[in-house]
Amino acid sequence: MKLFRIAAGALLASGLVAGSAVAPASAGERDTIDYVAFGDSYAAGFGAGSYIDACGQSALGYPGLLDERRRIELDANLACSGATALGDVPLQIGAAVQSGVLNRKTDLVTISAGGNDVGFLTVIGACASPAPADCENAVAAATSYAQTSLAANLPSVYAGIKANAGKAQIIVTGYPHLFSPEFGNAVPVAFGTFQGVLTSEAQQEFNDGTDALNKVIRKAAKAAGVKYVDLTKRFDGHGLGSPKPWFTAGTAPDGLHPNAEGYEDGYLHEIKDVIKD
Repeated sequence: MKLFRIAAGALLASGLVAGSAVAPASAGERDTIDYVAFGDSYAAGFGAGSYIDACGQSALGYPGLLDERRRIELDANLACSGATALGDVPLQIGAAVQSGVLNRKTDLVTISAGGNDVGFLTVIGACASPAPADCENAVAAATSYAQTSLAANLPSVYAGIKANAGKAQIIVTGYPHLFSPEFGNAVPVAFGTFQGVLTSEAQQEFNDGTDALNKVIRKAAKAAGVKYVDLTKRFDGHGLGSPKPWFTAGTAPDGLHPNAEGYEDGYLHEIKDVIKD
């Protein structure tokens, strides 16, 4: 992996802390798969530990793990915690184009985004409320936004990548189920001054909302002609509340995100199998 840092000042001015970029590959590197990653905290590797910047990027996230594979060269990971698909990812794409890292020689692009658009933490907080209706209403509102604004605009975000990297294989991931309600365990969550507990019923409600979001992402990927990768089956039985979760605890500073095992045995396992040689 040969990286140099995109100037953070210019991106901070537009509300985005970007990842890293690299100059185009030399003639001796033409057999490599030149790779660029976009997205939110689930793309940055937040939850895996050993963070390298304010965006919560980790070499133990799936972009870093892909970079360790033979021939794959991670030219840039511009993913950042808190990034939205409709607001921030286009800025990430623009930064990659401006720096020259996303171009006609790019072979592979991954993107994981959409959860922040529908209010990930807001829904978690509502589902940790003692009133079941709070969770139901929050999930319904998030689903409505996903099925309208997100559905209408996601294809153009993916198209923006294709327009600048025409030959690249573009892989869009859905989200795994955060919870495993089948084990019947309540899950405590805490962020900022908020503290609460999700019952197994609330966990299922949240997972159902994830399914609705994934359906929108999958349809948008199909409309844009890019590859969608499902993660729910792979993570089955490894959500919070299970004996062996692939997520950080809901009370941890980097909680509610895949842990190192989740990125390696979950994300990496599913993504590597669809990458074209």
